[in-house]
Amino acid sequence: MPAVLGLALGAGVALPGCIIVAGDHYEDLDGGYSGRRASMLGVDLSSVSGATATQAGVDASRTSIITHVVPNSAAEHAGLQKYDIITHLDGRDWATPSAVREAVRSKREGESLVIGYVRAGKACEVGATICAK
Repeated sequence: MPAVLGLALGAGVALPGCIIVAGDHYEDLDGGYSGRRASMLGVDLSSVSGATATQAGVDASRTSIITHVVPNSAAEHAGLQKYDIITHLDGRDWATPSAVREAVRSKREGESLVIGYVRAGKACEVGATICAK
């Protein structure tokens, strides 16, 4: 199942990897609460298959693929698209779905996350301004 990053599903409903939003606080999967609103990039991610990684020239164990971009999200505003393969975050070459989730959680609303990705065989990089959900 893909990891869901920053999609609010309503209190009491959660998918693996999801942040549950309740007012101005959020509960993470470890049961901890935060006094700030949850950070949101606005993508669904999945692991990259071996065949896709070979075609794109990336390491499947260190990357993730976008399976959905939330309309009007930070990801959409940054120009990210379905099937982009995320290869690095803020200069770190570790971009698994859990690494992306942690990178987004570490940011506050208005901060930027530099995302490296591969689209149609071409390496690209973009800054996404994190929003809060």
